[in-house]
Amino acid sequence: MSYNSDNERELLRQVAAGDEYAYRVLFDRYSDRMYMNALHFTKSAELAQDLTQEIFIRIWMNRQKLAEVDRFDAWLFTVARNVIRNELKKKILPVENSEFLNAYFRDNNLTPQERVEYKELETAVHQAIENLPPQMQTVFLLSRQEGLTHEEIARRMNISVVSSKTYMVRCLLAIRKHLGKNAGKLGIVIFFLYK
Repeated sequence: MSYNSDNERELLRQVAAGDEYAYRVLFDRYSDRMYMNALHFTKSAELAQDLTQEIFIRIWMNRQKLAEVDRFDAWLFTVARNVIRNELKKKILPVENSEFLNAYFRDNNLTPQERVEYKELETAVHQAIENLPPQMQTVFLLSRQEGLTHEEIARRMNISVVSSKTYMVRCLLAIRKHLGKNAGKLGIVIFFLYK
């Protein structure tokens, strides 16, 4: 059976029922994004690969919940956020920085000042996307807003899958660079939340 974005709910129902093929489709559709998230935070390809696998192991272990999920991308990024945060706390960040990490990964306990900073950073992300060259911007938006895979993007834009992946890597680097110049240490957090 072929699954596309129009029948993602059915795909989630199939995974919830234990369909391994549907689970593989879900993995193929979202694993690149999860890997890029993990790589962004860990700066280690090996660790990012391990975290990506951990994220999808958690999805499989909690698959019965998928039938009730309205927005899988949001649910997935919550799982990813928790897996990556736990790994950063455990292996990368010294104890004194864990409070900062916890504070900024919570999206419902922001102070008024943090809300202002969050809004400013959100604006910075949108500016960074607008500054991308047209081809890169299209790849980014098709991936992040429409949830297309690299194969689907390549077909739609009449480019190779490798070109789609290359454009995405360049997009992420350009956005990070823009945020680094304009948003300081909080840029990494808003970029993660945006993705």
